[in-house]
Parts: sequence; C-alpha cells; structure tokens
Amino acid sequence: MIRLPSAAALAAALGAALGVAALSGCLATQQDVVGLSQQSDDLKSQIDGLNKTVASMQANQADLSAQIQQLREDLSAYSETVKASQGDMGQLASKLDQLGAQISGKMTQLGDSLSAAQLAQQKGLAEQHAEIDAQGRETAATELFVTSQNRLQAKDYAQAAAGFEDYLKRFPNGALGDVTLYDLGLSYYGLKRWEQAGREFALILEKYPKSGQTPGARLHYARCLLKLGKGRSEAVAYLKSLKTDFPKTPEAAEATAELRELKPVAAKHVHKKAAAPGNAPR
Repeated sequence: MIRLPSAAALAAALGAALGVAALSGCLATQQDVVGLSQQSDDLKSQIDGLNKTVASMQANQADLSAQIQQLREDLSAYSETVKASQGDMGQLASKLDQLGAQISGKMTQLGDSLSAAQLAQQKGLAEQHAEIDAQGRETAATELFVTSQNRLQAKDYAQAAAGFEDYLKRFPNGALGDVTLYDLGLSYYGLKRWEQAGREFALILEKYPKSGQTPGARLHYARCLLKLGKGRSEAVAYLKSLKTDFPKTPEAAEATAELRELKPVAAKHVHKKAAAPGNAPR
C-alpha cells in the first residue's frame, strides 16, 4: 500500500521546491543583469563610437561646407574675372576691328597712292620713250636731210632727189618740210625736169606761204614756167612780185635782171596782171 505524504511533508516539499526555484530564479536574474550590464557597456561604447563618428562627420561636414563656400566664392570671383575678361575681350575685339578698318583704309590709300605713282611713272616712261623716239626720228631725219643736201651741192641731183623724196615720205611733218620741198624742187630743176620742179615750188607757196623759202620758190616757179614755154605772163607776175614783196633779197635782184632780159612788150603785157599773185597752181 502506498502511503501518501502528509500535508506537512507536502508543504515542506513544496517549500523546498519553491526555495530551489527561487534560488534558481535569483541566479538567473543576476546572470541577466550581468549580461544586460555588459550589453549596456557595449551600447555605450557603440554610442561613443557613433558620437565620435558623428562628431568627425560633423567636423568633416563643416570643413566640406567651408570648402564649398570657398569654392562658391572662388567661382563667384572666377565668374567676375570671366565677365571682366569678356568685357576686355569685347574691347579688344572692338579695338582689333578698328585697327583692321584703319589698316584696310591705309592699305586702300597705299594702293591708290601706288596706283597713282605707277600711273605717273608709266606716263613719265611713255613720255620719255616718246621723246627718245622723237629725238631718234629727228636725228634720222636730220641725217637724211644733210646727206641729201650734200648730194645736191655736189650736183648729184638724182641721188639728192631720191633722198629728199624719202625724207618727205618718212617724215611728212618734219621740221624741215618746206626746206626739203624747196631742195627737191632744185634737184628736179637740176635734172631739167621743169614740170616736177614747178610742182614742188608751187606746193611750197601753197603749204608754207610764210616760209623763208618763199622768195626762192617764186623765182624758180617763174623760171619753170618760162622753161616750159607756157604761162609767160604768170611767170612775169611772180618775178615782179619779188621786187615788190621782197625787195632786199637776192631773189628780187635776180628777178629784176631776168625781167630786163624779157622782151619789153611781153613785160608790158603782163604788167596789168601782176599786181598781187596768189598761191601758185600745181
């Protein structure tokens, strides 16, 4: 038979059990407290670390803010510098444009000056060339005239006539045109080509009425008419005109002598027509 414990025994057992449980609970709480304390210390350490980290970050943030502010100030200063530089560049560009315009204007003026100088130089050279050519032509004309005149004086009438004809052909406006015509007439006269000679003398009277060769041309024109046996009255008129118009010339004296040789009747016949002869016909 089984015996049940008594109430006292049960109470004692229960008390013992409670005591053991209480003791066990006490032990567990102390361990928890120790653990919590340790965890608290760890948390404090972590919090301290975090605080240090935050402080460091705050310090870094302050430095970063300062750097950012400095950067902003630098950027602002740089912007002002850029603006100033842009203004300076604008002024420089304007000055460069002005300088370019001035240079362009000066180049244009220089070009105009050079063009004017070149034109003046070209004109001067052309005038010099023309003068040289004229001098060359004048020299050639003079040489040809002198050579032909020497041949005339040497009574080489054919060569003299050829030379004078060449002169008149090459230098139609030569300074010695009237003298050349007169000498050509003398050359033909020496060749006894009266009609050709008379034409040259008549041409002098027509083209050069105020020439110094006029007295000689009148005298020889009259002689050619007499040699041809025609125009006797006209010849007498020209002979008399020499005495009237050029009384002090050798030609006037020769004309007076030749008039004496003519028959008095013929001289009297032409006297009425010899008042003032005009240009001789060709």
